[in-house]
Amino acid sequence: MRKAIKRSEVKRKILQELRKGGIVSGDDLASNLGISRVAVWKHIKELRALGYEIVSTPKGYRLLKSPNKPYPWELEFESYYFTEVSSTMDVAKELARKGLDKVFVIAETQKKGRGRLGREWESQRGGLYFSFVLRPNLSLKEVDKILVPVSKAIFETLREYFLSSDITPNYDVFVNGKKIAGILVEAEGEIDKVEYVIIGVGVNVNNSPPEGATSMRNELGQEVNLLEFTKKLFERIYHNLSDNFLSSPSNP
Repeated sequence: MRKAIKRSEVKRKILQELRKGGIVSGDDLASNLGISRVAVWKHIKELRALGYEIVSTPKGYRLLKSPNKPYPWELEFESYYFTEVSSTMDVAKELARKGLDKVFVIAETQKKGRGRLGREWESQRGGLYFSFVLRPNLSLKEVDKILVPVSKAIFETLREYFLSSDITPNYDVFVNGKKIAGILVEAEGEIDKVEYVIIGVGVNVNNSPPEGATSMRNELGQEVNLLEFTKKLFERIYHNLSDNFLSSPSNP
């Protein structure tokens, strides 16, 4: 498994300070966060490498632009972010076998992303590709019940962007007759009780979709803020699953 980009409270707090506007000195950041100036500089360097445009001035640091990617410190849920993986489903399975629960695995690209019935899911940069691990109180034959609230979450989130979608009987999501999102569910456990369930989702956001499919960018005629879309979708997925499929809150 490639190295994951994990949640960092320090990076979250540095960005919170920088997003207040203006220039923030390294001394102030170090003092407010309880770390050294060298540690501040290291985190700033890492943020720059991840696409945050942060300039240094004689008086301190200033944030000019954010990459709008769903890095873990930008989200309110536990998550792991990868620039590239074979499949988020494979990574999520590794984490599930280690006992993790209610965690999102996100990838910029997948080399072997998969959909239903073993089909390949093309995963170019600009789309949203993730898997969600949970441990619901279900039997194996009931696992497909999870598809309903997840597909509804996609439907509701697209509606916020004024996109009217249709959900097929196998829970693919279409806009104007073209596929825009798909859902895959895998589970392990006994017949009467699953050990864990992994929900895989792919949404064509700003990527170039394969032939016959569409993307939010194509439908709207403009780029979509991928981070904001991810926040909205994750919140709806968690809300829709919380009543019947999640054992306890996971918001940090």
